[in-house]
Amino acid sequence: MRRFTRVAALATAFVAAGPALAAELSDAAALALVQKHCAACHSRNPTNLVFSPAPKGIVFDTMEDLRKYAAQALEQAVEDRTMPLGNETDMTDDEREALGRWLKALR
Repeated sequence: MRRFTRVAALATAFVAAGPALAAELSDAAALALVQKHCAACHSRNPTNLVFSPAPKGIVFDTMEDLRKYAAQALEQAVEDRTMPLGNETDMTDDEREALGRWLKALR
């Protein structure tokens, strides 16, 4: 239940950022975006039944995780567009661009 509450709060932060995707994402909105599109597979407890454990051990459960794997997220989800696999979660171009800007700002 605690995890659901945290994810719900992050999702709310992301939804609030909706039209503001063209602007800078907050940390909470960036994490919510990644959890929306990546965490089904890239979590310590994936909900996608195809993956257990997370592919390559890359998880996005916390902000610390996202910072740790920022280079992989930038390369695969933003630049190469290979993630989410088959774009199963319908990640939009605007979401990719906003996430890319946020990830690049971490450098």
